[in-house]
Amino acid sequence: MNILTEPRSMSRFSTGKVALFIILASESVFFATMLVAYISLRNQTVWPVQHTLGRLTIPLANTAILLVSTIAAWRATVSIREEKTSALNGWLLSALLLGLVFVTGQVYEFSHAGMHTNDQAFGGVFFTLMGFHGLHVLSGVVFLIINLARARLGDFSPTDHDAIVLGTWFWYYVAAVWIVLFAALYLL
Repeated sequence: MNILTEPRSMSRFSTGKVALFIILASESVFFATMLVAYISLRNQTVWPVQHTLGRLTIPLANTAILLVSTIAAWRATVSIREEKTSALNGWLLSALLLGLVFVTGQVYEFSHAGMHTNDQAFGGVFFTLMGFHGLHVLSGVVFLIINLARARLGDFSPTDHDAIVLGTWFWYYVAAVWIVLFAALYLL
């Protein structure tokens, strides 16, 4: 009985899933640290921007867009598990286009926020949080583009689609971080 030729009885961890977990954990520490800095600064000074319904229009629309895009990403995962490759392509394309619309809304918001990156530490922390989240959304869009290209090449099957799952998990993370940022930056 040779242990080198025997099939492994222990299930193997996906290296990609472990790596994604480590990356998201470290990113969560970064976002948490920046949020603590933001809240600390906000409690020490007068908030320069008022929360009005007009001011919340773009962030609310962006929230809805990002939440709908997570449904599209989830449907992409369901589609490949059900061997519906054309649906997979459509859902991936929908998620990434909605992600681009979200980033466009964020850029618009930046240009009309009433703050500037040089507005002492407060504006800097606000824009760092928003900017890094925007970069994460763009990273997710790139991930979705790569998955879409691979899907069109037929690289995925119902039993081999880890990249789709990882992309969806990353997209869920981006949406979850946005919900926290939206609440902290716009509602509190």
